[in-house]
Order: sequence, then C-alpha cells, then structure tokens
Amino acid sequence: MPPFVIGPTANDPHSHAAFPGTPHDIIKVSSRLRVTNAVAQGLNFFAIQVNFPNKTWAHGGPQRVDGHYQMNWGGLVNRGGGSKDYREEDPAADLLLMQNGPDSQRSPAYAWTVGKEYVLTIERGKQVTLPPGEYVFIGSGPKVSVPAVRTLWEWKFTLKPADGNGPTQVSTLYDAADRIASFYIWNECGYGSCGKGQSASWSMPAYVSLDAPLAEKQAQTLKRF
Repeated sequence: MPPFVIGPTANDPHSHAAFPGTPHDIIKVSSRLRVTNAVAQGLNFFAIQVNFPNKTWAHGGPQRVDGHYQMNWGGLVNRGGGSKDYREEDPAADLLLMQNGPDSQRSPAYAWTVGKEYVLTIERGKQVTLPPGEYVFIGSGPKVSVPAVRTLWEWKFTLKPADGNGPTQVSTLYDAADRIASFYIWNECGYGSCGKGQSASWSMPAYVSLDAPLAEKQAQTLKRF
C-alpha cells in the first residue's frame, strides 16, 4: 500500500494514525519513515507507540530536540494519557510492570537525516528475570528498592537506515506484558516547535502476531485522530 503523510502537506490537522482491524496479540511491528521537515527549536518526535494490555505503553523513534538529533525508546504506565502519565508516575508500583533502559539506551544521540528513509521496528525478545535491588524507573528519577524477583519480557526498538548506509541503534526496555494490544504512529511537537510544520511520510505498518508468528502481515486500514 502507498505511504501516508502526517503533517502540513497531508492537508489534515491530525497528528496520529491508528490501524483498526489489527490483532491484539502483536509481538512485532515495523514501519518505514522519511521525515520531510523537523524544525530546529523545541521537540520534534516521529514515533511508533505500542500499548500493552497491562496499561503500560512505550514509544520509539527519532527526535530532533533543540537542534540535537537523537532517538528515544521509553514508556510509562497509563494513568489517563498525555501529561497525566508523567505527573502521576509511581516508580515503586510502575517497576512491577515495566523497566525502562538507562538513558544511554533510552535516548542516545543518533545522527538521523531529514529526507532519508529509516526502518523503525519494535519486537519482543526473550523472557528475563531481574533480581531484587535498587532500580530507577525512568531517566533521572529516584532509586527505588524492589524486594522481589521480577519476570519480564524484553521489548527491543531498532532504528536503522532503509538503505543500510549508516548506523543501527538497538534499545531495550522490559515489560510484564508478552504482547502488544494496539499501536499508533504519530508526529509530536512541543516546547515551542508546534505549528512550525513538522512533516513525515510513513509506510503502512507491518506486524507479526502470536496467532501467526511466522507470517508478517500489513495493516490495511488507517484512521487519523
């Protein structure tokens, strides 16, 4: 199916795309992205967001933040969505559901280029056991004591050039969920960048489900919101 555009050239004010009809037991999702405009100020973020059935979510993609190029792969517990999820973090409880990677994996520098096509992939890895100890839920948050062993799944985000010419970045977080219940694709702006014309072209995403782990399928329906 042809790519779709999010941004001014789409003549559509919506910034998000959902994909009705995809299954609720996804273990891999991927899309190709070509950013056509990312302004120098504030936050420009172009991402796939996955929503897990345990009310956690994570998003991954390239960012331009005040002119700096990087990628981001991190998540939170859903407490109503938007800024509420950030304001109402509860690290002691959240760590039982999800473990973000350190900042060196969560938001490393990545020299992506406007106009170049990249492949974004989120994929389940192996089940792992994390021992008791002190952990930081996300970023520079407080250290929290986790007294019990946790059994979580690896969820890996990969960002790589579609033509193979350039670095591949792989980042990992951990989640108690063994599947993705739904996913979105979106462009996000903030901190003075909104209304400046961020724009990107995306391919219709491909996915693999637990029900058919050897068959990659492509989403057929797009809904903007």
